[in-house]
Amino acid sequence: MAGFWEKQVKKYQRGKGIKHKTDNAKRTPQRSGGMSERQIQLKLELLIDPSLSSNKNIFETCKILKTYSLSDQERFLNAIEKLSSINQELAYNFCDYGVKAIKKMDDYQWNTWLKHLNKIYKESDLNSSINEIKDYDSFLSRFSSESTGINFSEISKLMESMVTGLNGRSLKIQSSNDSYTDTESIFLPENISSYNNKNDNFDVIKLSTFYSWAQTWYGTWRLKKKDIDDTNIKINDFFKKYQFMETIRLDSKIKKDYPGIGKLINKFNPIYSTTDPKIKEIITLLSNTDSTYKDSLKYLDKISTEEIDDFKIPYTGKYKGSEVFKKIDERLDINKSLLKNNLTKLKDEEGTDQDKNFKITQNPDDEYDLKLEIDNKEVEISDELKDVLESIVQDAGEISDDLLVTEKRNSNDFEKSENEKIASQFLYDEWDYSRKNYHKKWCKLDVINVDETENNFVADTLFKYKGLVKHLNKTFEALRQDDKRQRMQNYGDDIDLDSFIDAFVDMKRGSEIDEKLFIKLNKTERNVAVMFMVDMSGSTTGWVNQMEKESLVLLCQSLEILGDMYGIYGFSGRTRNNCEIYKIKAFEESYNSSVKNRISNISPMNYTRMGASIRHLSMLLNQIQAKTKILITLSDGKPDDVDGYKGTYGIEDTKKALLEARYFGIHTFCITIDKEGMEYLPHMYGRNNFTVIDQIDKLPSKVSDIYRKITR
Repeated sequence: MAGFWEKQVKKYQRGKGIKHKTDNAKRTPQRSGGMSERQIQLKLELLIDPSLSSNKNIFETCKILKTYSLSDQERFLNAIEKLSSINQELAYNFCDYGVKAIKKMDDYQWNTWLKHLNKIYKESDLNSSINEIKDYDSFLSRFSSESTGINFSEISKLMESMVTGLNGRSLKIQSSNDSYTDTESIFLPENISSYNNKNDNFDVIKLSTFYSWAQTWYGTWRLKKKDIDDTNIKINDFFKKYQFMETIRLDSKIKKDYPGIGKLINKFNPIYSTTDPKIKEIITLLSNTDSTYKDSLKYLDKISTEEIDDFKIPYTGKYKGSEVFKKIDERLDINKSLLKNNLTKLKDEEGTDQDKNFKITQNPDDEYDLKLEIDNKEVEISDELKDVLESIVQDAGEISDDLLVTEKRNSNDFEKSENEKIASQFLYDEWDYSRKNYHKKWCKLDVINVDETENNFVADTLFKYKGLVKHLNKTFEALRQDDKRQRMQNYGDDIDLDSFIDAFVDMKRGSEIDEKLFIKLNKTERNVAVMFMVDMSGSTTGWVNQMEKESLVLLCQSLEILGDMYGIYGFSGRTRNNCEIYKIKAFEESYNSSVKNRISNISPMNYTRMGASIRHLSMLLNQIQAKTKILITLSDGKPDDVDGYKGTYGIEDTKKALLEARYFGIHTFCITIDKEGMEYLPHMYGRNNFTVIDQIDKLPSKVSDIYRKITR
C-alpha cells in the first residue's frame, strides 16, 4: 500500500493521478461552493505522510474545511503543501490549528504567518514551530500591533528634528523600555501600539516627546531632594502625585504656547473630560500662567494615589528622579566651572587683578532674558556665556550670587617643580557637546621637558624581563620584512633552486627551458611613525606608573629593531589653564641615555584632561612625513579634571579630539587597565580601537602585540 501512495504522490506533483480524478469528481453540493469532505481528505492524504494520516485523525479538519469557501480551502491546501515539503509532522499539526486560524486572517496575514513558521523551524526546532502554530492568536495580536504600531526607528529622526526646533538645550532621542527623560536625552519605547490606529499611536509618541521636553523647559526638575523630604510622603507615592500635578501644569503651558499640540492633549488625556469637582479645581489652580513646580508641590494633598490610578494617560511615561538628579548635578558642576572661566575672562579683559562685582538680572516676564552687570555697568553677554547662563536657569531657575565668582590667581596653582622647565606654550580649542560648538582658545597647554634621573631602572627592567625581551625582539625582527624575496626572475641576487631543478628536468625531457632561474631581493622600507601618549595623572601612582615605565623600556628596545620613527610624551594637568605635556622622547631624538633617564623619571602628576593633549600630539604627528601614523594612549581611566571636565563633557571632548586626529589620517588606539572602560571607550575610540587589560603584568607584551598588529 505504501508503494501505491508513493506513486500517487509523484503523480500528484505532476498534476495527475488521484488529484486529477478528485478535481474532476462529481462534487457533493456545499453551501460554500467549495470541495466536498471526501475531496479534501484525498488531497490531504496525498500531501501528508500516510503513516501520520492513518495514525492521526484528519477527519475533523476535513469536516470543518468543507464548510469554507473554495478560495479558503485552496489557501489552506497550498499551505499544507508548503509545510509538508519542510516537515511532515509540522504539516499535520497545522491541520489541527490552521483550519481554525484561516478564518481569522486575510491573505497577507496568512502568508506572513507561514513565513514566520518557516523561520521559527529553521532557527529553532520542530516543537517551537508547533507551539507557534498552536498559539496563532498571539501571532495575530503581535501582527496587529506591528501593522498599526509605530517603531522607534521610524520616528526617531523626526522627533529629534521636532525637539531641535524647540527652546532649551539640545536633547538626544534614544530608545528604551519606558518613556522618560533624564534632562539630557528623551527616551521613547521601541514600539508604541496602544491603539489600533496608526495615526493615534503616532500622536501618542509625539505627545510623549513633547511632554518630556516640557519637563526640562518649564522646570519640572527644579525640584530639590529637600522638597521631597519635606512632604513626608513615601517616595513612590510622592512621584505618582507629583507627576499627576505636573502633567496638569505642563499641559496648560503647552496648550498656551503650542495650541496644535494642546488639541492632542485634550484628545488623549482623560483628566480633561472628568466631571469630578476636585479634579476641576486642581486644573484651575495649576493652569495659572505663573504656576511653577512649587505649585504642584503645594497641592499634593488634594488627591490620593488611588484616585490617580483611575486616570490612564498614555503619553506621560515615568519620572526617574535618581537618574535626573545625577545628570543635573553633573551638568551643574560643569556649568559652574564654565561660568567661572567666562567671568574670569571678562575680568582679564579689564586688565586688572581687582575683584569685580558681577550681577545678573532676569526679566520678570521671561526668566531666560538675562542682563549682566560688572560694577553696575551693563556688558554684552557673549553667545558662549549666554548658553551657560541659560542652561543654569533651565536647571535651577535662577543664577544665584554664589555662582558669580572668578578664578583666584594663586601662584601655587601654577608653580612648576624645580626639576621641570617649560619649553613652549600653546592654546587649544575645547569641544562643548551641550552647545555643539568649540570654546575657542580655551585650554592653555605647556610643553615641559622632563629632567633626567640617572639610575639603573632601564638595566634592571631589561634583566627582569630578559625572557620576554628575547621573544619581543624575535617578534619585531620578523615584522621588519626588510628583504622581500621575488622568485622566478630573469636575473637577481641568488639562484632559485626550485626553478633550477624544474629547468634541469625539462632539459632532460627535451622540453623548452624556462630562463627565470633567479631570486631578486627587493628592499622594502617601513614608513611608520607612532606616538605614545602616556597617562601621568595622579591616579597612576604606584604599580601603574611602574608598569608604564617598564612597558616603555621594552617598547623602545623592540622599536629600535624596526627602525620606525616614534615619540613618547606624557600628559596631565589641572584645569584648562594648566594642561601639561611632558616631553620624554621627540621623534628626531635617538634612543640615547638622556631618553632612558627621562623614562626613569616619569612620575604621577595631576589630572586627566585628554582633549588638549590629543590635539597637541596629533599636531606633532601630522608634521611627520610618514605613510602610516599612529597615536597610542596608555591610560588608567576616563577623562577627569577638577573644573568640571568629567563625565559626558570630558568624554565628548576627547572623542572630538580623536575624530580630529583621524581627519589627519592618524590611527588612534587606547590601552587601559580601567575595568569600566567598556562603558565609554567604544564611544570614544570605536569598537575595535581599544583594549582593556585585566592583568597589569601582561601590559608590556600586550602593548607590543597591539603595535605589531596595527603596523603590519
